[in-house]
Amino acid sequence: MKKTDRTAYEAALHLLKYRGQSEKELRRKLKDRGYEESEIEKSIEKLKHYGYVDDESLAEDVFRALRNRKCYGDSYIQRKMKDQGLNAPSHVPEEEERKNAVNLLLGRIKIYPGLRDDYRKAASFLLRRGFSSSAIHEALSILYTDIPEDD
Repeated sequence: MKKTDRTAYEAALHLLKYRGQSEKELRRKLKDRGYEESEIEKSIEKLKHYGYVDDESLAEDVFRALRNRKCYGDSYIQRKMKDQGLNAPSHVPEEEERKNAVNLLLGRIKIYPGLRDDYRKAASFLLRRGFSSSAIHEALSILYTDIPEDD
């Protein structure tokens, strides 16, 4: 049952007012709001026609935004985009991913100095952020060999 008197098109425009949405996200949200499949389809086609829904452009924007934050690995970015119904336009280069992992871990140690003493927690932190095993290995080897202890 619909919760509002809005048409599916109006509801989709309302959703798009806050942030870009993929076609998959809009379909799911409109369906959750009780709109009929045929009405959703017509609305999506109209939105595409007017350029309000463009998954390819949105994918590039989302990928660029996540990559520029420099706190996520490639697998996290790919998974996040897939959840939104988007195909990532490319991958984060391995060298960039390694550099980001090292910098992120060094920054995290400034906030949580105890992380320096817990190899497992440091590795888990980077793993949850979607960094590759080679990036994690390099970051941990730098952490546990190259950083002098503070006195």
